[in-house]
Amino acid sequence: MAVTAETKSSYQKVVDALGLCMAVAMGLFHMYSASFGTWSSYVLSATHWAFVGSYIVLRQPFKKLGIIGRIYDWVIIALTVWVCYYQVAIQARLVYSAGFYSTLDIAVAIISVFLIIEVGRRSVGNILPIIAGCFLLYSYYGNMISGLLRTTKFTVRRMALFLYTSSDGVFGQTLYVSAKYIFLFILFGSILELTGAGEFFVDLAYAAVGKVRGGPAQAAVYSSMLMGTINGSGAANVVTTGTFTIPLMKKIGIQPSTAGAIEAVASSGGQIMPPVMGAVAFLMAEMTGIKYAQIALAALVPALLYYLTLSMSVYFIARRDNIEATDPSELKSFCVVLKQGWLFLTPLAILIYLIVTGASVQLSAFYAILASLAIGFIKNRPQMTLKNIGNAFESALKSIAPVAAACALAGVVMGSISLTGLGLKISSLIEMLAGGNLLLALFLSMIASLILGMGLPTSAAYMVLAVLVAPALVNMGVTRMAAHLFLLYFGALSTITPPVALSTFAAAGISGAGVWETGWEGMKLASTGLIIPFIFAYDTSLLLMGEPFNIVMAIITAVIGCVILSMAVSGWGLHPLGLTSRLLLAAAGVMMIISDPLWVNGVGLALAVVVLLAVIHFAKKKPA
Repeated sequence: MAVTAETKSSYQKVVDALGLCMAVAMGLFHMYSASFGTWSSYVLSATHWAFVGSYIVLRQPFKKLGIIGRIYDWVIIALTVWVCYYQVAIQARLVYSAGFYSTLDIAVAIISVFLIIEVGRRSVGNILPIIAGCFLLYSYYGNMISGLLRTTKFTVRRMALFLYTSSDGVFGQTLYVSAKYIFLFILFGSILELTGAGEFFVDLAYAAVGKVRGGPAQAAVYSSMLMGTINGSGAANVVTTGTFTIPLMKKIGIQPSTAGAIEAVASSGGQIMPPVMGAVAFLMAEMTGIKYAQIALAALVPALLYYLTLSMSVYFIARRDNIEATDPSELKSFCVVLKQGWLFLTPLAILIYLIVTGASVQLSAFYAILASLAIGFIKNRPQMTLKNIGNAFESALKSIAPVAAACALAGVVMGSISLTGLGLKISSLIEMLAGGNLLLALFLSMIASLILGMGLPTSAAYMVLAVLVAPALVNMGVTRMAAHLFLLYFGALSTITPPVALSTFAAAGISGAGVWETGWEGMKLASTGLIIPFIFAYDTSLLLMGEPFNIVMAIITAVIGCVILSMAVSGWGLHPLGLTSRLLLAAAGVMMIISDPLWVNGVGLALAVVVLLAVIHFAKKKPA
């Protein structure tokens, strides 16, 4: 049945209006929940998914079969809302029924699983739904497998009810974190962007570091760091700040592939930078039972080292390519920029203060959102129209959609893992393959993190790995904090590692460079992020855990090591470096970052000094 252009236009207007209303309603519901509401986890998760699942189908419709396709979409939306309502309505009865379920309960449970797979497919693509389907098949047919991975026989009834009602299922822990924490911080970032804070962060960073060689690139590093820690998506951050910073970097002479790589690496690192860490820190707190403040404190030094390496690499690249510093007369004064826009920093200050003083994370986010709205009316009144605020709410809903869909699908995976006991079996398998070798176990965990992270949001990849892999690392002597941060690091950095690297794709699209050359440059610039997790897995000094003397020495040597590593990455260390010099300096930098034993640091420092002296010596002999 054909759909005329006029009908399509009218229908699209209805869809747009409905999507906007859903976004505002969802935002107000979550803000109420964060401040005054006392919902149970199942009510919050189910209501969250009713909004998000319906919005996904509304905005990503079935594009075939005309009217029939539309009818199919509305059936999916109606069923999604119904199974979410049913989840809320039957909670009290589930407690009293003690496992005696009606035929309707079973039907709803089965429908809910299929709905989540279909809706999730529209939002995050086919990879995670296929993974979820494989876990469902394993749950059903696992009894036919011989050996370590064999399970008992599970019926469809048992599987569906477990996934629908369990705290490890689709409406359980994973979706609850999206509803309780992540959406609030995405909304915070969306409102903050509307106020003009994003432009202020770029201006402030440019004013602070513009006098340094490669000033616009340095501004990209620090402005992307500030925005990245809030919005929780490397790719989203690239298209937000990258539209300002990448053209500026190209304008001063930085190669397009390098400009794209700098932006991608800086944006992705926001997910490991406290205080917010892209909201994944709150997920980690739920998964591990470790307090959020402890996680943020432990993650601080490694994140600073990550950005130190990136910043120094940018400086050395500018020296290598003879890129001069920006003329001071062309720069705004840092004090002037700060004076004009210091109010934009207030929401972040309020957020950090409230969290540090013991307020709940969601209440802290609520007050930060209110502060952002107030500051928007003070600093950027023309932009703070009802229409623009509504669009900011819808932007937040659009951003949370793939995250929530991934969390719901991860609930299918984690529910299957919990039902079958696969998590313990996988951990045992990793330990067996590693043969007691921790380095090999860490390498296998890194590969698993990068592969999963290529097709999933960081939060979803981390949740799966926290169940499957983290226990094996803990059993082999890695602290719980270090094991989970290790998996989080590589889950975050998977957005810049080819072949599927969403942040790199976004940056390459803006810069006009090739994806592969941008990805290779990004891998080099992010080298510290690929090395440090192995270091703190063996020695937690860089996580600020241990003896004070060891912590101080570890930080000092790591800072020196990061500078040396930056020389190797950029190919410039007092003079242009050849391949051999770069490889030797890379080895020296890694040895300096290794925090124990100290003699390794001594060898690394001596090697770096010898290489640099040799570079100076041969540079003097070359004709001018």
